[in-house]
Amino acid sequence: MMKNIYFNTVFACLFLLFSYSSFAHIGSPGVVYEGMAGKYKVLINIMPPDVIPGVAKASIVIETGDIQKITLFPVYWYAGEKGAPKVDEALPSLSMPNTYEGQVWLMEQGTSSIAVEIEGSFGKEKVIVPLVAISTAQKTMDDSLVWTLAGLGFLLFVMMVTIIGASMSDGLSKPNEALSQKLKRKRIIGMGVAGAVFFLALWGGKNWWDSWAKNYQQFTYKPYQAISTIKNIDNQVILEFKIDSNSVRNRWTSYLVPDHGKLMHLFLVRQGTMDAFAHLHPVRKDSLTFESVLPPLPAGKYLVYADIVRYPGQPHTIADTLEITENQSNIKLAGVGNGKATDKDDTYVITNAINSQSLPMSDGITICGSPGVKTYLQDSSTVIWEENPKLEAGKLYPLKFAIQAPNGQPTKLEPYLGMMGHAAVIRDDGSVYIHLHPTGNYSSAAQQILQARIANDAKFTTKFPNNQVFKDSIDRILAGLDSLSEEQRSAYFMAEMGHSAADSAHQDHASVSFPYTFPKAGNYRIWIQVKRNGRILTGIFDAKVN
Repeated sequence: MMKNIYFNTVFACLFLLFSYSSFAHIGSPGVVYEGMAGKYKVLINIMPPDVIPGVAKASIVIETGDIQKITLFPVYWYAGEKGAPKVDEALPSLSMPNTYEGQVWLMEQGTSSIAVEIEGSFGKEKVIVPLVAISTAQKTMDDSLVWTLAGLGFLLFVMMVTIIGASMSDGLSKPNEALSQKLKRKRIIGMGVAGAVFFLALWGGKNWWDSWAKNYQQFTYKPYQAISTIKNIDNQVILEFKIDSNSVRNRWTSYLVPDHGKLMHLFLVRQGTMDAFAHLHPVRKDSLTFESVLPPLPAGKYLVYADIVRYPGQPHTIADTLEITENQSNIKLAGVGNGKATDKDDTYVITNAINSQSLPMSDGITICGSPGVKTYLQDSSTVIWEENPKLEAGKLYPLKFAIQAPNGQPTKLEPYLGMMGHAAVIRDDGSVYIHLHPTGNYSSAAQQILQARIANDAKFTTKFPNNQVFKDSIDRILAGLDSLSEEQRSAYFMAEMGHSAADSAHQDHASVSFPYTFPKAGNYRIWIQVKRNGRILTGIFDAKVN
């Protein structure tokens, strides 16, 4: 069974660009990679442009080895490595040791990656960092600059018309001779013709510019829209998440691909207080509709973030809101708490409101922690955010958490969906959301598939497979994964993600670290999820970013 699933998955993945795990985001565009390039231990932070063509800025920290040269170049999914442009060299940073900085021009929209080649004491190695090059913004001009340029343009227009009129009148008269009526008429005619020509030129230029702007807007990223509703089905309260067909725009959702064995990762957070959180994995009912048993969350308005990825590798986070009424909240569910959730990896947790120590009067409450403060998890083990830095926006931090057993000794964590930990980071106003993993906020599967695409360049095809055949093949793969035992599933995911349980860098996995750059100042809440003794545990922390 394991072998068949492996080959089926590899076959399907050759058609995909990548599996979207931590790249899902709202308001947090940077891509972070932490891992090994051969024997070089590297930390790569890439800030993609918000307009294409544009420049991606890369920062590379080398923790092992002596470096001679680092080069960067983009690899586009359609063109492959053979179609990659010339390389750009990353230069040593003048302010940070062991750090190299470089820029890469991204000229084409679509799924791509940044290849980082390292030459040094351990030889020449290369690592692929998945990246999606897509326009997400349209630049605007300051009003003061608009009026300044308009004034200068009008002045230039008047000067050019005047010069042409003078050249047809004053330029043809003798010095100190009054203009004849004929020359005056020529001046008026010349100025009129020049004014008309320049006006037509300006009008044509405006139309040309508007057509390019309209064309640009067509390729500017437009998120999927969805409607979240609650229904009673077979005496269960069901969350239905339905993607709006009007927002699909030829991005057919029958081409969705799994991430860590799930077609969708859906997060619910109570708006404002952020004291209720759920991480669900709805099942697909049709190409637009997903359903999940709703856990017994308290009433209120919830922010909804659903992560999906579609062929050929475009990741999407679909945002929505959901209202849970008192009546729906009080219904006794055959849900997560009773082991009958839609998915065995579904979880939820209740805690205190953000930046507040007051707790609701209820059982099963998990106290929210802060940097440097030990807090309890659901099985009486504890977690501590080891460092207590003064967090600043735009700086890369290793968010490191240590877990101890109830007896105070370090505990060994178990793999959870192919990683030793997962994290969700959300700003208190909901404007920033991201799903993180210990290797960064990129997809390990993306890296593997891009490498496979490069290695099989001669056999690569951009032709889309039949949508129904594709959908059915993905459903069979997911069914096969669900039939595996927990040990087989964990071993399979760990192998696919390249995240070895024998990794010595994380203290026998008694701790977990998430590299992340907070995009802007504000109050954030962080949920970390780890697995211990077969149980998924959730720790919550508040952080203020300056």
